Amino acid sequence: MFVPALWVALIMFIGNFSDCGMSDPMIRRPLVMSMLVGLALGDLKTGIMMGASLEVIFLGISGIGGAMPSDSMTGAIFGTAFAILNHQGVAVALSLAVPISLLAVFVNQLVIFIRGLLLTFFEKYAETDRSKAIEHLQYLSIIGGPLVYALIGFLGIYLGSSSISTLVHAIPEVVMNGLTVLGQMLPALGIALLLNMIYEKGNMIYLLLGFLLACYLKLPIIAVALIGIILAVILSSIDKSILDVKNMKTVEQPKDSPSNEDSIEEDFFND
Repeated sequence: MFVPALWVALIMFIGNFSDCGMSDPMIRRPLVMSMLVGLALGDLKTGIMMGASLEVIFLGISGIGGAMPSDSMTGAIFGTAFAILNHQGVAVALSLAVPISLLAVFVNQLVIFIRGLLLTFFEKYAETDRSKAIEHLQYLSIIGGPLVYALIGFLGIYLGSSSISTLVHAIPEVVMNGLTVLGQMLPALGIALLLNMIYEKGNMIYLLLGFLLACYLKLPIIAVALIGIILAVILSSIDKSILDVKNMKTVEQPKDSPSNEDSIEEDFFND
């Protein structure tokens, strides 16, 4: 487990460093992290399947400020790694990834707390005009968090993979079937959370259209997505045309010219 643990540690470092050191180019999303784990551990197919499923689950969950409801990156990496190393199904791995992502929030809060302790040193160096020390401390702050995640990733796989395997094999078949069903329901929960965020009465007609295309016309999800893109482009073009017409009317009518209502009122009093 030493080499797989090193790979997972490296991916954990890259994922966390992309957030604090690369202005978050969104590579820490489950879709990318799970794919990288699958590629590193020799099972790219499982990595992509896990990433797509977890992406849907965490799609409607977003952090506000320092409050993070779940650490999707850590859950995706560990869930995918355990699924591949222990030869478990994707549905069971999903059931493991979600609680792991919730527990990983405490790691995130610990890293934020430690970084907060560095503020005293920043203030001290600023008072004495030690710019080089501030620069080095800043680099330490950026690298420290990813190193903590990398260490957790290494220890979690090196020490915990066999424990997880023993735990999974000790679970009764009835409970395992329940976890499988739960794992299949989690993507639907993620979509429901996303719909709850973007719910508007005017958008529900498009939800109904997608449902009809998928259930009654049996179109694949890619075809439904492409139809959605075409509708978005058409509606955007119509809105742009309407806005252009309004802008043209505004330009043609000078601001200081009387409006139609004012002209009618003046004609009435003049008569």
